[in-house]
Amino acid sequence: MPLSVSDNITSWKPHKKQEEFIRIPFDVFEALYGGAAGGGKSELALILPIIYGFTDNPRFQGIIFRRTFPELEKSLIPRSHEYYRPLGATYNQQRKEWTFPSGAKQYFGHCEAIKDVYQYQSAEFQLMQFDELTHFSEFQYLYLTSRVRASFNIPKIIRNYSNPGNVGHAWVRKTFIDKAREGGKLIYDAKSKTYRIFIKAKATDNPYLLHNDPGYYDRLHRLPPAEQKALIDGDWYAFAGQVFTEFRQYHHPLEPANALHVIKPFLIPQWWPKIRFLDWGYRANTYAGWLAITPEARIILYREYICQKKTIKTYGADLARLSQYDGNIKASFLDPSAWKEEGHEHNIADQIMAATNSIWERANNDRIAGKLLLHDLLRWEPKDVTFLPKDNYSRELHNQILRFHGTEAADSYEKMFQPEDKETNIPRLQIFDTCPSIIEALQLCVYNDDDAKGKRKEDVAEFEGDDPYDAIRYGVTGVDRYLAEVAEEFKRMSRIDGLLKKRDESGDMTTFYRAMEQLEAELEGDGEVIASERMSRYARLAKTYN
Repeated sequence: MPLSVSDNITSWKPHKKQEEFIRIPFDVFEALYGGAAGGGKSELALILPIIYGFTDNPRFQGIIFRRTFPELEKSLIPRSHEYYRPLGATYNQQRKEWTFPSGAKQYFGHCEAIKDVYQYQSAEFQLMQFDELTHFSEFQYLYLTSRVRASFNIPKIIRNYSNPGNVGHAWVRKTFIDKAREGGKLIYDAKSKTYRIFIKAKATDNPYLLHNDPGYYDRLHRLPPAEQKALIDGDWYAFAGQVFTEFRQYHHPLEPANALHVIKPFLIPQWWPKIRFLDWGYRANTYAGWLAITPEARIILYREYICQKKTIKTYGADLARLSQYDGNIKASFLDPSAWKEEGHEHNIADQIMAATNSIWERANNDRIAGKLLLHDLLRWEPKDVTFLPKDNYSRELHNQILRFHGTEAADSYEKMFQPEDKETNIPRLQIFDTCPSIIEALQLCVYNDDDAKGKRKEDVAEFEGDDPYDAIRYGVTGVDRYLAEVAEEFKRMSRIDGLLKKRDESGDMTTFYRAMEQLEAELEGDGEVIASERMSRYARLAKTYN
């Protein structure tokens, strides 16, 4: 396969990674090039039909897609004049079409809206290319690539280029990256009976860029860590635009031990309060999760359930079966859209309640508030100290407040002169490693595009497979609401948990029973109860909390 082009533009030579991509055999139907910024992706897309000699075939039709037309106007179309006009090609502005002397056609296309794919319904292309593939949905890609065909003898291939991130990151990573993270490995797709491959390129692979702009690589190092990993190293597992950059599936050696959200499962005590949440669907995923709340108010996602194209009766029975031995389920929160009335006798919410034989409450669907709450729950770095203790503490005044207003008021006065406690209960949200769907979804969340019309830039962009993210928002806002309502109950839980830990350390049951008796008297008042009956009650209580 030739690696030089027409004599008019022989000054262009591929660097090593570009050459590796060019040499991919034609029997490899799909290929993805890139990862890091500066690898020469757009240049490859423009030059490829010339290098392959396709533009010498009068029946050839190729197309390069960007998501929007302004993106084409800013980069690809102006640069195409540098490469195509010296070869004698002419450009039709209205049709966005180059015609070469042979009669071969090279088009530029865009599909800003999902429905825009249908304008290519009867089209036929032999080389289809997507510049910034992650800007497209999986449906757009699959529909458009079905137009790659020919009634004459010529290779029919798809070539793609992209950095990590954006709304299509999830499906692109799953399709091209997950089975070959470092690239260079043929992947066989049994469904289509075709091969695909990923060629990973970094900024340092492009010597021409570094020669012409020596400071480019250094400027990339000024970016935040996630963006550096994406744009310098081509890391598809930490990328630019990622929302929850604090999320840690694995522990990083240079970070504190608590910087970890994914943990190994352990036995959840039955007495811990539980919250369920559900994002219903049929064609889209149905996703449910179970959260346990520890005595320190830490939240543990210990179970998830995901399905597609199952009836409400079927997945409702599954949810009921999975929950039957959990104990202490305090509330269940459901996607508010389930209450939408559509003229049926029973709405979705009614059907789910009947199928699960339980009450479901309408979840809070404030997207921004839910995202901000998740940020706080995932935070593993302590907050900066903002409270400066006051001077002039008076023991006499403390005792006076104690006499006239009680312990709680005196404690409040005392706290005015004490520094803030160091945070130890962070992160407050952790996830069992048996819940892969939510682990993946949190890592794939990206912000709405700057050009997104009618959408809030600080919100998470919708993407295929985002059901677990929507659902976890319902769950954590439900926990927040529950904790606000039962603050006193959690104070009691925390005290009991402390007594249990002391009992386990010392093995002293007598002291434990006496401490439980004192706690009961403090919280419920000291009614007349025979001592032996109290001992029996606390023995049963201890057994319950084990």
